[in-house]
Amino acid sequence: MGTHKSWGIPLFLVGLLCALGLFLLPLGRGWAQESGPKEGAPEEPSYPPRKVMVFFRTEGMGSEESAIFYDSLVIYLQGNPYNKRIVEGLPIAGPDSVNDRASVSYRRACDSWIMVHVRKSGEEIEVAYRLYDIPYESYRAEGKFSTEFPGARDRSTFFWKPIRESLRELPALPKDPVFTIRGIPGTKIFGLPGGEKELNAEGKAAFSAPTPATYRFRAEKLGYEPLEEQVLLKEKGGEILLNQKRGTLVNLDLSLWNGQFPSFYLGLFPIPNSLFLKVGLTSFFSGFGPFLVHDSNFEPFVSYPLMTVDFQFGGYLSSPDETVRFYAGVGGFVRVFYSDLRTMLDPLLPFGGYPLIGVEYAPKAGNSVFFEYTPRILYMDAEAMGNVSIGSYLQTAFFKDSWASGTAVGDWFWLELVSFRLGYRVRL
Repeated sequence: MGTHKSWGIPLFLVGLLCALGLFLLPLGRGWAQESGPKEGAPEEPSYPPRKVMVFFRTEGMGSEESAIFYDSLVIYLQGNPYNKRIVEGLPIAGPDSVNDRASVSYRRACDSWIMVHVRKSGEEIEVAYRLYDIPYESYRAEGKFSTEFPGARDRSTFFWKPIRESLRELPALPKDPVFTIRGIPGTKIFGLPGGEKELNAEGKAAFSAPTPATYRFRAEKLGYEPLEEQVLLKEKGGEILLNQKRGTLVNLDLSLWNGQFPSFYLGLFPIPNSLFLKVGLTSFFSGFGPFLVHDSNFEPFVSYPLMTVDFQFGGYLSSPDETVRFYAGVGGFVRVFYSDLRTMLDPLLPFGGYPLIGVEYAPKAGNSVFFEYTPRILYMDAEAMGNVSIGSYLQTAFFKDSWASGTAVGDWFWLELVSFRLGYRVRL
């Protein structure tokens, strides 16, 4: 009995220690994990910091006071947490032009610059600043603020804060080379890396792209011919210059109205390739006869002492380089009788108007053939008309005395349903 008791106590202690060890083991692992890096902790940025050149100018300050403000600005900006390195500028304000400032910045290995202008007026300070991104050739931030004359403590704490915050607008430099595309301001670019782009007021836009590689893109600008090009982009970046040509300014239509009578239209484009104004003349002095009318007195050619003068306004609904283009607009006209003795407006149907819708086919984006439908409504002098048959009086439709020649709209208007032009359009 005594022997069993003497061994029982040590065995109990050993078991207790083992159980305690099993309990503490997970805690020890947890402490070890706490001492290492936490999962999901933010990593240091993998891209190099941007380098910003500071240009500084004062107005209404002495040299000593200007130096104090300049030093406080540089020190405050150098404390920014946005991975931007501040490089001090020249002792003077430096050059005035954007390109000259970029050149000075490049010589100091900077990829951007900020211009700060401080103006002292009495006890008030006005500050204006502009932050420029050289690779992208664009201003990233600009602003103004004013306050009472700041003391030393204010200058080192919050006075320059708007300028330091503007550094956040400066993005990290891309890993791929940066290219600049130049052309007419407002031009839209499709097909290059980074999605659709639009040239700014200075006529340029920047983008980065993997190189070397070949890219095909399209440039569109209202009033200019669309441009499609293929470019080889090399490793060090560069510029792409767009050779944009202004669109059509003038065109000439040679056509047959209703397939019978010759008409000539001159078109002017306030917005090239898009918006047009036209003036036209249709002569009924010589034309083809109404072939679809069964008449024992049929003649293959007819002649009337009549002409119409037309005016049109409209625009194209399709891109200028499409093979098939649609357009629409409105028009008006006057009917003129002429003879050796007298020229006058048609006393019965003097004038009218019409909507127009047309389609043209240009296989090589040059001259084209076209069809234009223009159902016309004419003003009718009902009192002068009397018992005259409108269909016969017009003498200009294939279907003189049928519904297709037109129909009366009330007592004062006549709707002419068959009215079209078929012809050839020359770009001048």
